[in-house]
Amino acid sequence: MTPITITTVSPADEQVQTLIAKLDAFQIELYGRENCHLDSIEVLLKSGAHMLGAYSGPQLVGIGAVKIMGDYAEIKRMYVEESHRGMGIAENILSKLEAYAQEQGMTQLYLETGVYHTAAQQLYRKLGYTVVEHFGDYPITGLSVFYEKKLDKPYLPG
Repeated sequence: MTPITITTVSPADEQVQTLIAKLDAFQIELYGRENCHLDSIEVLLKSGAHMLGAYSGPQLVGIGAVKIMGDYAEIKRMYVEESHRGMGIAENILSKLEAYAQEQGMTQLYLETGVYHTAAQQLYRKLGYTVVEHFGDYPITGLSVFYEKKLDKPYLPG
């Protein structure tokens, strides 16, 4: 098996766009476009989202991003190709995104996922995320599950 490497990627990268399109199609099929909160490539770029990609050789097999939202950070666009699920890729991406948020001085991390994403919900709970009632400006539709994780304050010398 080819080792997995994780590195910073741009939402504008062609392979990233392919995985975002797969994620969008999956979510739209489950929830309908009107109930999906899909940050576009343009929104990710404008917001300065920090995006990571997991590569198996030259092939991008997973992505995830974190956006700094003022006094908290939000995880966005987590996706791993079906052929590479169960290998710890999502956990690895998420831990690196958490570390980045912590380095930016964030102590609260949030994310939103869908009620039918049971595998994602299990992953988030396993990694220390707890369900919260709501955050941000997401509409209350009954189709979202909101999670929070408290991060330790990073050591800032000086």
